[in-house]
Amino acid sequence: MSAVLAGVICGLVGCVPMVWLFEQALSNEHRVSMARGLAVLVINYVGLSCVLLVVYVVAFEALLEFGCAMVAAHLTVWVIEATRGWRAANDAAVPRRGVR
Repeated sequence: MSAVLAGVICGLVGCVPMVWLFEQALSNEHRVSMARGLAVLVINYVGLSCVLLVVYVVAFEALLEFGCAMVAAHLTVWVIEATRGWRAANDAAVPRRGVR
């Protein structure tokens, strides 16, 4: 159970830099460059890979539980953020009936 909880926590913490940048892009107050996006993506990938490596070395028997929980938490956050981004992109493009 502790491997699952640790995986969820690491998955959520691993999302923080990318979600922060994504929120800046949605807010229209900051211009977000492609270079910053790629840098955050590389940092995220390397960080989560290092966490998996540590679990592999320290507690190999918990690797599957930890990895599945980490990926599930990470993807859950990105489903929420992708939905928010889709709504933000389409709310301006689709006129609403009865709303002026």
